[in-house]
Amino acid sequence: MAARRTPSQTVGPFFHEALRWKDGGNVTFAEAGRRIVLAGRVIDGAGEPVADAMIETWQLSPLGKTHAPAAGNERPHGFGRVETGEDGSFRIETSMPGGEAPCLEVALFARGLLKALRTRVYFAAEERARADPVLHAMAGSPRVRTLVAQPAGDDRYRWDVRLQGEGETVFFAV
Repeated sequence: MAARRTPSQTVGPFFHEALRWKDGGNVTFAEAGRRIVLAGRVIDGAGEPVADAMIETWQLSPLGKTHAPAAGNERPHGFGRVETGEDGSFRIETSMPGGEAPCLEVALFARGLLKALRTRVYFAAEERARADPVLHAMAGSPRVRTLVAQPAGDDRYRWDVRLQGEGETVFFAV
C-alpha cells in the first residue's frame, strides 16, 4: 500500500519552543561584506501586529556565491531565522548580497498558515536590483513596492510585510 499524503499543519505557537536560534537574526558569511540591517513589522489584514510569526531568510554571499554549510554544528552561512516581537517587529543583521540583483529570499511562518509564505525583499538603494526579472515584470505595478526595502539611515533598511488586504505583500507560488 502506498503512503498517503497528509494535510499541512499550521505552525501554531510551538516554534517558540523548538525552532528558536540564538542570534538567528545575525546572518554570517565566510567572507566579509558591507553589513546592513533589515527591520520591519509583520501585520495582518486589519493592520494589527502578528506577534507569533517566524521569518527565515537566505541569500547569496557578499561575493554573489552560494555557500556551503558552515563547519561543525553551526548554522549555514547566509541563513537567518527570527521571530517577531509582540508588536510584530523583526530585525536581521546581514551583509549586502552580491550577484546581479541583491535580495533576500524569505519564508514566513505564522499561526493559521497551512504552508509558509514565500517572497523576496530587494534593496531599493542598489541599482543592480532594477535588472531583476521579477521586478522588471512588475514594473509599473503599485504592488512592486511590497518587495522593496527602503533606506532608513546608514546601512539600514525598512521592509514591512502585510499578510492580506490593501498593500498585501507579493507572495510567490512555489
